[in-house]
Amino acid sequence: MISKLKSLFLVAVVAGFSQSLSAQDIRVGVHAGFPIGDAADVSSFNLGIDGAVYFYKVKDFLDLGIATGYSRFFGKTVTVAGMDFTYDDFGYIPVAASGRGKFDHNIFYTADIGYGIGLNNADGGLYYQGKVGWNKDNFDLFAFYRGISDNFTVSAIGVGVAYKLH
Repeated sequence: MISKLKSLFLVAVVAGFSQSLSAQDIRVGVHAGFPIGDAADVSSFNLGIDGAVYFYKVKDFLDLGIATGYSRFFGKTVTVAGMDFTYDDFGYIPVAASGRGKFDHNIFYTADIGYGIGLNNADGGLYYQGKVGWNKDNFDLFAFYRGISDNFTVSAIGVGVAYKLH
């Protein structure tokens, strides 16, 4: 079942990038965040890169596309009964469908749903992300919540910046 999901998302990514030549909106950026929930037990910080291509306009206020990137969670050291235990870093590559809408001219939101491919011995799982932000000309500033769920939920909240390519 998981391999079928990975194949489906790979087909979606290839189809989306083939459409990107006529894309209306391409964004690349960086994010920084703090792990919450289960992820906070084993990691201390989250950094990554983001990319999205919006190529289908549903209405003036809603565009659809695909999103991907790389998100790394930095392992932390915890002390239990006087002994230190260090958790390894782990990362994810999300492959997702994405919707981007506007509340008004400068305030936007995005919603992503897809699959998070686990790296560094991390399990993959359902990927979801929401962003709310402010855009000005060629860049976005945003706050996000993202999660990857399987048997263990890896989630983070944070901020980021993205640049709009023309």
